[in-house]
Amino acid sequence: MKRIIGIVAAAAAVSLAVAGCQDEVTTPSGGSQAPATTVSAGGSAPATVPAHSPENPTQPQGNPTQSQGNSRPPADTAPATAANGRCVSLTSPVVTQALTTLGGGVGGDGFYAESGTDAAVGSCPALLWIRAGTPHGTASSPWHVMLFNHDGYLGTATKRSTSYTSVVGSSDRTVQVQYRWLAGNDANCCPSGGPSVVTLTLGSDGHSVTPDRDFPAQAIAPK
Repeated sequence: MKRIIGIVAAAAAVSLAVAGCQDEVTTPSGGSQAPATTVSAGGSAPATVPAHSPENPTQPQGNPTQSQGNSRPPADTAPATAANGRCVSLTSPVVTQALTTLGGGVGGDGFYAESGTDAAVGSCPALLWIRAGTPHGTASSPWHVMLFNHDGYLGTATKRSTSYTSVVGSSDRTVQVQYRWLAGNDANCCPSGGPSVVTLTLGSDGHSVTPDRDFPAQAIAPK
């Protein structure tokens, strides 16, 4: 009888331990890694944003992963966005799937990858970027700056799309995004507001991204 009670108690202890581990699991069904929190203005900045910043944490939607049919080099030499010897392929499955999470732009058209990190496999930075625009758009049309690490999509620099937005520099773990905006009686072609450059830095965890200052409120005003 004592031996039976001991077995039952041991089984119960194992069940509790398994349940405790399951409570901490954050991996979505299918085994893919949940996308990390990243910077995003207007209600979607990471927890690492300084306390004085008005942004709040969010998590990007979806978790694009590399699919079959992409000519991506071996995973140990290139990021998930790579193809044809480039660190970022604008038509890679990872990028294409990430674009679908942005919703519609002008006229309901989806966003497309206009430009991105220009580096060859073997010298890929840790933080990768793509500037996404809308078909037949202009500088005043909606733009998004999308961020990636070597595993996949992290999210957008700002939750809302912004006009007159460009990437003006980058290093291994940083991307510099320039914002401009219309002021006074500016014509759509010629914004006089700004420029304001925000440097986004990839954290040591390889997932969180922190801006060095608040995003300019004029550039991300509610639409």
